[in-house]
Amino acid sequence: MLTRVRSRLYAAATARELAAHWEDKYRRLRETVRERAHREDEERATLKAQSMRRARRMPSAEALQHMLQVRTPIAQSRAARIPHDAATFQPRALIGEARRATIDGLHWWVPALPSQSAASVERMLAKQRFPYLAIAQTRDVSVGGIMLDIGANVGRMAIPRVILGDSTKAYCAEPDELNCQCLMANVRENKLEGLVVADHVAISDRVGQLPLQRAKMSGGHRVVHAGDAHDDAISVRCTTLDAWVEERAIDLTDVTFVKVDTQGSEVHVLTGASRVLSAPHIAWQIEVSPVHLRLAGTSPQALYAILTGRFTHFFDLNPHAAGDRLRPIADLAGALEYLEQGDDDLQTDVVVYRAKS
Repeated sequence: MLTRVRSRLYAAATARELAAHWEDKYRRLRETVRERAHREDEERATLKAQSMRRARRMPSAEALQHMLQVRTPIAQSRAARIPHDAATFQPRALIGEARRATIDGLHWWVPALPSQSAASVERMLAKQRFPYLAIAQTRDVSVGGIMLDIGANVGRMAIPRVILGDSTKAYCAEPDELNCQCLMANVRENKLEGLVVADHVAISDRVGQLPLQRAKMSGGHRVVHAGDAHDDAISVRCTTLDAWVEERAIDLTDVTFVKVDTQGSEVHVLTGASRVLSAPHIAWQIEVSPVHLRLAGTSPQALYAILTGRFTHFFDLNPHAAGDRLRPIADLAGALEYLEQGDDDLQTDVVVYRAKS
């Protein structure tokens, strides 16, 4: 009897100890979970605060969109008071070749190529936007003065910059005739003649003629410098940037900004631009696409060599790029290594300039 009582008492004590052990273990586990959740909440709050600070430092594309709409009449009034540059070729009716839309209050023509389906054209029209973020990102070095837009397409960069007041005037070179016709129509219908000057020409490293390979989309046309052009390539007038500036009687002391987006011909453009490159006050925005550069018979390394020899600083317009925003030009090749990592056809734009030594 006594043995059974002792056995039961021992079992009860053991059960209490076991219960206390698991209760203590559960309490400690719960505290650990609470502490971890608290740390995660703090980390999330810190990241959110950092993100908000970064967002506040980023320029507002929406504010520029608002300003474009209220400043358009001012730009039109300014255009009406200045003489117009002579057109380099005659405009024509665009019915059947292009579509007209309204973007932020501006009448806007965009090419509708035969290679595009009706649905593709509608999607393209729905996606038409002005590059407000890129405009804002370049304001460190580009506000005021004349802009040279090399590879201007239909004026998506030049026209908003002139209206917003970032550029006093824009000279635009575009090799594709339909793109250039749309550009001229966008200038004419928005009453900006004299402020935006369109020229149907390819800017390269030579004067003469070059084949232009047209793509399925209007932004993909490219001048063929290396290899054989396709049978459907068309011949276009080409000249160097230095010769074009002289031909248009552009005073380089008034130029502050050059944008080059030529689907791989950037090295050729720079090769024919020694006089413009020698102007220390001019900043450049240049597209960097390793795939397109190689299609044009050059390479990213050739582009980097020219830029590092001419400029002192750069910044990458890719908002997700690693490292400091403003960097010495010696870092350029290393900073853009990400463009050739993976299988994607990556590209970006860099802004380069020369600081006074």
